[in-house]
Amino acid sequence: MSVGYLTDTPYTWGFYGELSPVFLNYVCALNGHHPISLDDGFTYCDLGCGNGVTSNALAQIFPQGQFTAVDFSAQHIENGAGIAQEAGLDNVKFIDRDFNDLGKSDLPDFDFIILHGVYSWIDPETRNNVREFIAEKLKPGGIAYVSYDCMPGWGFVSPMRDLMLSYTAGMTEDSATKARAALDFLHFMKDNKAAFFQDNPLASTLLDELESQNINYVVHEFFTEFSKPYYFHQVAAEMRSAGLSFSGSAILNLNFVDLAAPAEFHAMLRKSPTRNYLESQGDFVRNQRFRKDVFINSRKELDEEGQFDALLKMNFGLICDADGFNKTLGLGDVELKFTADIFLNLIEHLAAGAKSVEDLQDLDQFKIYGPELLVDAIKFLSTGGQLLPFAHKTSPADQDGLSANRYALSVPFNLQMLKRRLFEQPAVTLASTKGGIAYEVAMADALYALCSVEAPRDEVAGWVFQRLIEARKQIVFEEGSEIDAIAVAVEKFRVSRLPKFLELGILEPA
Repeated sequence: MSVGYLTDTPYTWGFYGELSPVFLNYVCALNGHHPISLDDGFTYCDLGCGNGVTSNALAQIFPQGQFTAVDFSAQHIENGAGIAQEAGLDNVKFIDRDFNDLGKSDLPDFDFIILHGVYSWIDPETRNNVREFIAEKLKPGGIAYVSYDCMPGWGFVSPMRDLMLSYTAGMTEDSATKARAALDFLHFMKDNKAAFFQDNPLASTLLDELESQNINYVVHEFFTEFSKPYYFHQVAAEMRSAGLSFSGSAILNLNFVDLAAPAEFHAMLRKSPTRNYLESQGDFVRNQRFRKDVFINSRKELDEEGQFDALLKMNFGLICDADGFNKTLGLGDVELKFTADIFLNLIEHLAAGAKSVEDLQDLDQFKIYGPELLVDAIKFLSTGGQLLPFAHKTSPADQDGLSANRYALSVPFNLQMLKRRLFEQPAVTLASTKGGIAYEVAMADALYALCSVEAPRDEVAGWVFQRLIEARKQIVFEEGSEIDAIAVAVEKFRVSRLPKFLELGILEPA
C-alpha cells in the first residue's frame, strides 16, 4: 500500500485517447478556450501513469514534447521505462514517487497535467498535495485533466463496494484473489434474489460488466482504501482552489446540451446560469457515474471568431474505413443517426485521409454546406470515437502499398506493444506518427498486421495459424478448415484494415 493505494496488483495496460494533447486542445476549443500550441514543443505530466502505455505512445507521436510519467508502483514504472528504453524514446521520463513527495521533485512547469484514475482513489491529504502541485507547476494557460467516480451515479455502487470489502476483510490472499471471491459472493446474492439486487437493477448490470473486465481493474476500482465518489461541484471547487476553471468534458457529447440529455431537459439545461450549474444538473439527468473533466489555468476565453477559426484549422480523420463507421450512435437516452448527406460525404472523404474543415470547404462536394455547417457536422461525428482530431493530415494508401509482398512496422513503440501485449488482452494500442494519434486495435487485426511483417504475402495465413498454436489461442470460424478460414480473414483485413494501417503509417511496404 502507498497512501492507501494498492500496489500488490498491477493495473491494466490501457491507452486513453482523451489524454492526447490534440484531443484536450479540441475539448478546450469546443468550449471557447485557447488550445495550446504543440509545434514548438510542450511539457506534459502524467500523474498515475500506470504501465506507461499512454505516456509512451504520446512520446512516440510527439517527439517535440517532453513527458514526465509518475506512479508509486515500482512495477508500473519498470514496465513503462522498459517500453521507453526498447523503443528508443528519450523524451519521456518515468519516476517512481509518492504523490505526497512531488513538492520535493525538481520538475519543470507543465503545459499539461493529467490525473486519470487518480483523484477519487487517494486520501484527502494526498489530494490536497496534488492540488498544490498543480497550482505550482501548471503553466498559465495550461490544461489539466481530472477523471473520477462521481455522484449521483455511483450511489448504488458504494454499497456493493462496502459488501465486497466486508466479505473479504478476513482473507489473507492477494488482492486479485480477494476480488474474485467478492465477485462470486455478489453473484450468489444476485442469483438468490437478494433484495438489494431486486430493487437496484443497475447493480445487476454493473456486476455483469465487472465479469467482463480484467480482474486487476476490479482490484483498483473497488479495493483501494480511500475510494470515494464526488459530485462535480466538489471537484470543480477544489480545482478552483488551485486556480483552475472548468473548460469542458472529455466525454464529447456532454459538451452539447442536445446530446447530453433527452429533449425533455434541453430547455431546463439551457437556462442554467453557469456552466458549472449545467454540469451538476446534467449529472442528475443522466445519473452520471464517471466524469472526465478538463480544466484550464486561465480566465481568458476565445471570442466567437477565434473559436471558429481554431476548429476550422484542426485536422480530423477516421480510425476505420467508411463501411465500418457506425452510423447509429447511442448516447444514453439520446440516439444519433448519421444518415444525412453531409455526414455520409464527410465519412467517405475523411476515411481516406485526415483533413481540416479549412481544406474541405474548398472541395466541390462540400461547397454547398459552408464551413459553419461542416464544423457542426464534425462536432457530431466526433462524439462516437471513430472520428478523431489528428495532429497531422494524412493521405490515402496507394496501390503499390496495398499490393506489397511484405510490410514493416515503422514505429518502434508499436513493435514493443505487439511483443508485450499480443494475446494478453482483447486490443493492442498502436501509434500513428503520421496522423498524430494512437488507438486500440482489435487483437485479430494486430495479429494479421504483425504476420504481414514477418512473412511474405502468400505465407501470412500460415504464420497466423502458427502463432495461434504457439499461444494456445484459436479464432472461431463458422465453416471451412481453420487455415482456410484464416486465409479468408487475412484477405478481409487487407481489404478493410490494411488501407487504414498504411494511411496512418502503422505499416509500410518493406
